[in-house]
Amino acid sequence: MNDTNDTSQPIVIPKSRFSVVWLLPLIAVIIGVGMVYQQWQNKGVEIVIVFDNAKGLEAKKTKVKFRDVDIGTLQEINFSDDGFSIEAMIEIDKKMQSYLLSDSQFWVVRPRIGSAGITGFGTLLSGAYINIAPGKSESLSQRFVGLENPPISSPTSQGIKLKLISGGGKSLTVGNPVTYRGFEVGAVESVNFDIESRQVTYSIFIQAPYDGLITTNTYFWNSSGLSFAATTDGITIDLASIESLLSGGVRFDVPDDLVLGERITQSRDFKLYSSRASIKEDRVYEYIEYVILVDDTVGGLQAGAPVEYRGIRIGRVSKPYLGFYEMNQIDSDETRIPVIIHLEPARLASNNEYDLPWFNEQFNKWIKSGLAARLETANYLTGTMKVSLDLGNEIQPEIEYFGKYTVIPSAQTGFASIVSKTDRLLSKLESLPLNELVQSTNNAISSANTAILSANDTVIATQSVLLSVEDTLKEASLTLQGMQPDSPLYLRLERNLAELERTMQIMQPFLQEIRQKPNSLIFSGSSPADIQPQGKGQQ
Repeated sequence: MNDTNDTSQPIVIPKSRFSVVWLLPLIAVIIGVGMVYQQWQNKGVEIVIVFDNAKGLEAKKTKVKFRDVDIGTLQEINFSDDGFSIEAMIEIDKKMQSYLLSDSQFWVVRPRIGSAGITGFGTLLSGAYINIAPGKSESLSQRFVGLENPPISSPTSQGIKLKLISGGGKSLTVGNPVTYRGFEVGAVESVNFDIESRQVTYSIFIQAPYDGLITTNTYFWNSSGLSFAATTDGITIDLASIESLLSGGVRFDVPDDLVLGERITQSRDFKLYSSRASIKEDRVYEYIEYVILVDDTVGGLQAGAPVEYRGIRIGRVSKPYLGFYEMNQIDSDETRIPVIIHLEPARLASNNEYDLPWFNEQFNKWIKSGLAARLETANYLTGTMKVSLDLGNEIQPEIEYFGKYTVIPSAQTGFASIVSKTDRLLSKLESLPLNELVQSTNNAISSANTAILSANDTVIATQSVLLSVEDTLKEASLTLQGMQPDSPLYLRLERNLAELERTMQIMQPFLQEIRQKPNSLIFSGSSPADIQPQGKGQQ
């Protein structure tokens, strides 16, 4: 019975409150969180690149490449705060974050026509993209300034960067080649103009291993265009390459008269010369200073004008004149114009066997021996002057000084020299006894006239004698006609006539000369040559 009662009661089982359906949202949340985490995990690094313009750039389309591999995408383009440039928001693959160093370089690759030809031609179909050249800095960065042109070298490139300073002339552009004896070893990276110094600065890069060619006495010159040089051997044409002819370039070498210097391993400044010929004329030499005290004008004489010895350049003009203050400090009574010159012995000796003191002693000896300086015209078209040195002046027992400068005596030239010589000639003429000379000349002329009159009388008398002889001959002919040809008188007379005829033939030249020059009886037929004036050095 009890069993019957127990089985009659219902068994109540409690229902679970958790439902399997509830797992679906939880799974969705977990999947969403995983996707967000995965997206965050795979999200690239955001950087900003500042460009001058957005030419060729498109948001969500323009790629960032390194060695033609996509490593990022341009996400957004905005203007900078000042409005003068644009900011490109770029997402770079997280794996490439180590390349985002502070000195990394970015630039837009698009079609360009420059000194190197046409570049970026392939982007006409694929579109422009941003290229990166990783740097070698130790710090990372998220903001960069983009380049407007592809860099000549990257921070990791092996070589040396140099600066060339030019005062003007033919300009260069970025990408122009740098050549050494016809081989292209580098290029021009940038061009800047300094307003304060008014000089152009070129940054060039010499790639390895050619950077080993740069030494302390290496000289650079502009090889733009075509240069001609006329010498005794003919016409020389200097052209580095066709590219240099069209767009310009830089060449460098060590001059033949110099030995190789020490190798340059760090960046430094070099002067850029206008041509190869100007290197020898304009390069800096060790010098000795001298002064020339000029009586004449110094118009047309400029700083840097050549100083030559018999046509050989041995220096340059440092100062065409001294300032008023400096003149008073040295000698306030000096009226001549001091011209300061630099004599550069290295132009005469390419080796180092002779030092400046030795040359200074030699020049002082030459000054005592008669070395003199004169101003001459260097170019008749422009009127520029030069200083010419030569021996031939008066010997000086002692060296003269003007302040700290050794004086090279000045020799007059040009109009001043002509005036001086004319004055000396007039002085000599004034010292001559002209009155006595004129009186003596008049007396000589009177005596000559008297002698000529006497000579005329003699000629007339001679002519009378000849006429008498002629009449005698005629009479003798008539007399002979009445004589027998075989008679002794006829034969003797015939011999006398023949002798007389020979005598007359001998006298004919003498009579002819008397007719042409009656004074030949007094003065000889040939006179001595006129005395020619001689220079000082010819006496």
